[in-house]
Amino acid sequence: MNSRNSHSVYTVFILLIFCLFAVCSLFLVLIGANVYRGIVGKMDSNNETRATLSYITNKVHCADSRDVSVETLDGQQTLVIRSAYNEREYKTYIYYCNGYLMEYFTSAENGFSVGSGDRITPVSSFKMEKNGNRLNLSVSGETSRGLALSLSLT
Repeated sequence: MNSRNSHSVYTVFILLIFCLFAVCSLFLVLIGANVYRGIVGKMDSNNETRATLSYITNKVHCADSRDVSVETLDGQQTLVIRSAYNEREYKTYIYYCNGYLMEYFTSAENGFSVGSGDRITPVSSFKMEKNGNRLNLSVSGETSRGLALSLSLT
């Protein structure tokens, strides 16, 4: 009888150790998943901010440097890129409005109003400044730190 009780105590002890191992493993998996989710979120936000700057850079590089200007229209700081297609003049307006980077492509005869165009990407701030032949851009994503870029327009 004594060996039987001893055997039962060993079995219960082994089962308790196994349950403790299973619970610790579960907590470790949950903590790892939470850390991974945070890292992926920050990477996505950072990539979105970089993609925003790359998008604007490509738009500016496609244009002639004389056709790029920073203007204040309707009280809104706007990057204006002029272009010609089929002997008609067009303008692309890139600006920040209500938490989004916006782009509005239209004929030069049409006017500009804040809110016109398509939403490019969500951002928390977007600033631009033209100094001579340099275009300075800075953008902050929704959850990431800001990034800045200086382009030569020559």
